[in-house]
Amino acid sequence: MLYLALGVVLLSGILITWVCRRKPGALLVLAYEKIGTAPKNSPLKKEWTTVNQFKKTLLWLRAHGFTPINAERLTSSAARPPKPVLLVFMGGYKSFLTDIFPLLQDSKTPATLFLPTNAIGTYNKWQDPHQEPWQNLLTEKDLKMLAKSGLISFGALALNGEDLSVLPADEAAYLAQESTYRLHTQLGLKTDAFAFYPFRKKIGNISEIAPKNLPVFVDTPAANSLTEKATFHVFFPQKAPWKTSWNLFTRR
Repeated sequence: MLYLALGVVLLSGILITWVCRRKPGALLVLAYEKIGTAPKNSPLKKEWTTVNQFKKTLLWLRAHGFTPINAERLTSSAARPPKPVLLVFMGGYKSFLTDIFPLLQDSKTPATLFLPTNAIGTYNKWQDPHQEPWQNLLTEKDLKMLAKSGLISFGALALNGEDLSVLPADEAAYLAQESTYRLHTQLGLKTDAFAFYPFRKKIGNISEIAPKNLPVFVDTPAANSLTEKATFHVFFPQKAPWKTSWNLFTRR
């Protein structure tokens, strides 16, 4: 009986060690959308992150040895830190500048903004206004100020934030490539990545749609144009809090 008990304890220890082991794996990406408190009765509450929630995440990452990086670092010749985590903000909401950027600036934390190029300075026109009021987006002036900080890199979304996964490949490819082109030529911003948004687990014809020679933020490793250099494991903390926490825990 004693040997059985000891065996159970030993196996339990091995199992716990295996479950809690650090898993380097793909690069962790923490993705955020709207910042602040969701309007009352909004069905889109999981798109919102409060400043306090983000601040706690930032402190936890630092305390456990993670190093936030942005998309520009992915194609840099500089060596990556041992425990990198990419912080990305989807949509280019004005609240990023007013509520999040001061935190990033104070802690010298880099991050990446993914922008629907044709909607700069307007509102999130891809959203149904019957679900909750539209939100203002960053202006060209805002973006140039953020670029000067040296902390923020930029990625492209579809021109107006369209869901490329539901469009014909040729139309989707145009919207992706034109957005990337305008980000550089019209706004003068270096494009460091491309992202599919709204985020989908399975997107067909990625190689036909996504701009070439850019990291593609999508959770399908075999489809990434930079698969040999990096694959991404993307989490939206507000939409999947337990899954996000667990994956951070296993890599702490």
